[in-house]
This record gives sequence, C-alpha cells and structure tokens, in this order.
Amino acid sequence: MAVFSAVTLTSCSSANEDVSLELSIQEKVTILENGKWLLKGFEISVMHTFKNGEQFTFYGTDNVFSDTPIPGTQEYTISGDLLVVDYNFGNIANYELKLSCNNNIIDFYKDGELNRTLYKKDSNYKECL
Repeated sequence: MAVFSAVTLTSCSSANEDVSLELSIQEKVTILENGKWLLKGFEISVMHTFKNGEQFTFYGTDNVFSDTPIPGTQEYTISGDLLVVDYNFGNIANYELKLSCNNNIIDFYKDGELNRTLYKKDSNYKECL
C-alpha cells in the first residue's frame, strides 16, 4: 500500500510541473497581464504591471504603492516562445518565462540564465520559497 501512495504522490507532483511547462507564451503573458508583480529583493518597494504591450513600474514604501506609475514604460511583444522587452535606446531583452507556485512566481530567463524573478502581489508566494 505504501508503494502505491508514493507513486501517486510522485505522479501528482510531476503532473503539476508538466501543466506549467505546457503553457504557451501567450498564456504566460496573459497571467503576467492579470496581476501586480513584486520584484524579488525589492518586494516592498518595486512593483510592475503589464498591460497592452507596456510594462509599468511603481515605487512604494513598506508594500504601499503609488496609484501612478513612474514616468516611462517598457514595450513588450511576443516573438516565438519568448517575451521581448524593449528597455529603450536599443536595449532589447528576450526572456523565456517559467512559472511556478500556482503561477504566483515568474522567473525571467535571458540566454538560459535567471535574470529576474517576480512575485504576484497579494498571493501566497512566500509559502513556495
């Protein structure tokens, strides 16, 4: 009986991982666009939102953020399986997005290396750390 339970738990864990891997880039961007995201390491002071091809940045103090983003935005598009962000002045980055923690954590990989991590505001992401 113990073997059956272990196999079931392993299968469940693998199934959860596979679901995240099967999301298309469009589905990942939709998740990104439907949330407010805290920058890892600056969770109480930097928040991003993504809407209509533009990334907005908000500054805050002690997890209280302004209703108005700072001036300037970064445009983003989808190219193949990548999110392409234009940081202006010819600075363009291509990211592979990896979601975890029930889509509450998004890792941005650039050239195969982790570049930044965003945590969904008001989610239970800390339970996954």
